[in-house]
Amino acid sequence: MKLRFFVPALLAGCVLIFSSGCAVLSKGRTQAVVVRSVPEGATGMINGVEVGKTPFKIALNRASAYTIELRKPGFENAMTVVLPVANEYEKRFLRWGIDYELGAMTDLTPNDLVLDLKPALPAGTDGDRFQEMTYRVLQADALLAANEISKTDHKYLVAEIVKFYSN
Repeated sequence: MKLRFFVPALLAGCVLIFSSGCAVLSKGRTQAVVVRSVPEGATGMINGVEVGKTPFKIALNRASAYTIELRKPGFENAMTVVLPVANEYEKRFLRWGIDYELGAMTDLTPNDLVLDLKPALPAGTDGDRFQEMTYRVLQADALLAANEISKTDHKYLVAEIVKFYSN
């Protein structure tokens, strides 16, 4: 007789536990973050550790903040911060302490990054803007000739230089 009431009570308890909480089981301890750059091929550094070339996808612990820096020859370094923010599990009635400890109650934001790299060329000549633009294009040509940047990167650099000086 006791078994007849025990099994349904056990099932009801399991349903209650699994439907109400444990974000670690449903969300996991890590979150995939996608990092892209324009142009592609920049070296990605997360908290000072090199992780690959853009575009890349990496699993990061949900409970931590990260500094992401992109570096590419001929371009200025680009940096951003990814922070943990409370997610939908924070609003649930039943929550578990382990969810907080393992970071499952947070999501990393932003989780899909696109960073525009700006040209970084040495200072040009003083005075005539046309001469300065020509000097910067020649610097981009030198980077291409030295195989420090690709033809696609060279095209992007020259287009950005011309756009800057045409204003």
